[in-house]
Amino acid sequence: MTEVRLHDVELVPERTLGSPAQDEPLRGRLTFGWDLLPTDHEGMPAEWLSYVKATPDRHFRQLLMVCSFRPETPTGKGTFRHASLGIALSTPDPEVRPVARLIDPGERTRPVVGSGTGVNFTVKAGLLDVGVERPSGAGPAKEEWIVRGHGASQPNPQWEFRRVRSFPLAGDHPVAALVELVPGRLNTAEVLVAAELEHRSWGIRRYRAALAPSRHTIVLAG
Repeated sequence: MTEVRLHDVELVPERTLGSPAQDEPLRGRLTFGWDLLPTDHEGMPAEWLSYVKATPDRHFRQLLMVCSFRPETPTGKGTFRHASLGIALSTPDPEVRPVARLIDPGERTRPVVGSGTGVNFTVKAGLLDVGVERPSGAGPAKEEWIVRGHGASQPNPQWEFRRVRSFPLAGDHPVAALVELVPGRLNTAEVLVAAELEHRSWGIRRYRAALAPSRHTIVLAG
């Protein structure tokens, strides 16, 4: 089991026309951390291990990342609505780039229960009576995604995070990539994080994470 150390990340608001004057950076709302693991690590997914064993002439590393979303505070208003985490893999030679051969998750879901209700209108003695009814057989609606990954076999994978009914965007959300390295080169991953928060008075505001250099650019091999 791997324990990733998380670090506070400052969320800087995107300035737009009509932005509130007190729209300052948010602190204490988002933490981020990462770890670089060998391909024989005990937590390696079986599918990934099979892929590595089938290509013994290639070089791989596991890049594990965790975004942790914190609840609203008196000094950090707003609830998380949507967020994204992307990495841009590169070497000093723009002609050759590392590739995220496999990513996890492709999709992470939660069962979301629908309201299962309808509105029933009846007229009694000239008065409109509005009632709420639950259709017979109403049950769990469906599985809805809360984390979705894109960009397998590409040098720039990305994960999206979102809140759904009954599941706020909060807590720790780990993602990972099996990166095929370019041998003999400095391989790096540039990290970009963005988020949308919904404020009671300001509406939806977009932020970008101001990552420290050691977490903005991750050295994979070199």
